[in-house]
Amino acid sequence: MVADDKAMTLAPERTRMVCVLLLGLALGALVWALSGPITGTSDAFEAPNHYYRIAMFAAGILAALPAPRYWWLAVVAIFLGERAYTFAVLAEEFQLWLLGTIVINFLVLTWLPAAAGALGTFLVAKAVRRRKQSVS
Repeated sequence: MVADDKAMTLAPERTRMVCVLLLGLALGALVWALSGPITGTSDAFEAPNHYYRIAMFAAGILAALPAPRYWWLAVVAIFLGERAYTFAVLAEEFQLWLLGTIVINFLVLTWLPAAAGALGTFLVAKAVRRRKQSVS
């Protein structure tokens, strides 16, 4: 009976974690998919008006909302969603090797805006939770 209770309490947490993962993958791909229609440039890195930074920051916030504790998973999922989209849809335009692209992205820190947004969501959620506990 105790094992069933523990499984029941872990189920919603796993669901929220999967939600963060799937949302991050979708939002990472969406950053690139919307780059063309919004900016006229299919390469989100080269889009004008800081499109990439703003879109990645917003993606980080939105992906971490279901479970702010897993903000780090949102960042990884957004990164993987971007890569999946660029290799699946824009493969003819971007003929870079997979390993080269990943190394370049870690060196250039293209994922930093998403990390800032997701971490911000975590910190705000933590502050709200502490405030609720101190009030009650």
